[in-house]
Amino acid sequence: MRWLGIVVLCVALGGCYATGADVRARLGQDYIGKNVDALVVRWGPPVSTFKMNSGETAYTWQLATASSISVSRDGQGSASGSSRGYACKVNVIAAPGGTITRLDTEDKDSSVYYGPIPTGIQTGSICAEQLGMKQ
Repeated sequence: MRWLGIVVLCVALGGCYATGADVRARLGQDYIGKNVDALVVRWGPPVSTFKMNSGETAYTWQLATASSISVSRDGQGSASGSSRGYACKVNVIAAPGGTITRLDTEDKDSSVYYGPIPTGIQTGSICAEQLGMKQ
């Protein structure tokens, strides 16, 4: 019974964010076939654009990038800590007229934990977390 409580706690702390595939599907549903200006209105200008030989344009939005470090000590001199670096990128291909034809996301998460018991469990997609997309 104790293990069941631990599993429930881990799921609750995880936040139940959508997976990367869920994020791509939802964003694709919302934006493929629309003009790229809709994304500029939502997220501001892209961090990069590239005009391809086909006449299409590739756009990249960096929606989140951050890192955090935490260290704690117990009363007996033992220390534990964790670090996390993460990023969410949205990559879009638009036709010459600006219509979005492809959309993909990139989640980058590098979590490291040092200590006797891991406490930081990352579930779901960083992009889902940044966009507030729960399952």
